[in-house]
Amino acid sequence: MSTPLTGLSRFCFAALFALAVPLGGCAAAPAEARVSVYTSAGTRQCEPADTDPMPAALARLAAAGVEASAPRCGHDGRIRAAMCGMSDGRILVVDVPAAALVKAKELGWRPLADLPDATVDRCV
Repeated sequence: MSTPLTGLSRFCFAALFALAVPLGGCAAAPAEARVSVYTSAGTRQCEPADTDPMPAALARLAAAGVEASAPRCGHDGRIRAAMCGMSDGRILVVDVPAAALVKAKELGWRPLADLPDATVDRCV
């Protein structure tokens, strides 16, 4: 059987609740803003890729102090003539901290938002 709260008990309960609710939002640090960026995979039509280009691309970013996450592959969405030796449109995509966007651009990466027709999927 529950007992009704007295006036002082209600006040204490309300005060504790009012303090606990706002502090609960402080428990998790805000997520750092990230930006999806892309670079050419460097692959060509009619030429099989010798190696997976993603590890080397991630290593270049890491060497420059850019923390990349969520690596994935895609296509730039552009139409191109079918001609052996020309780019096949494959791209590499990663997420970087928004604060590192300038550094990523210096390394040849561009915001994925610049390619409105791009398709992105997991690498196979």
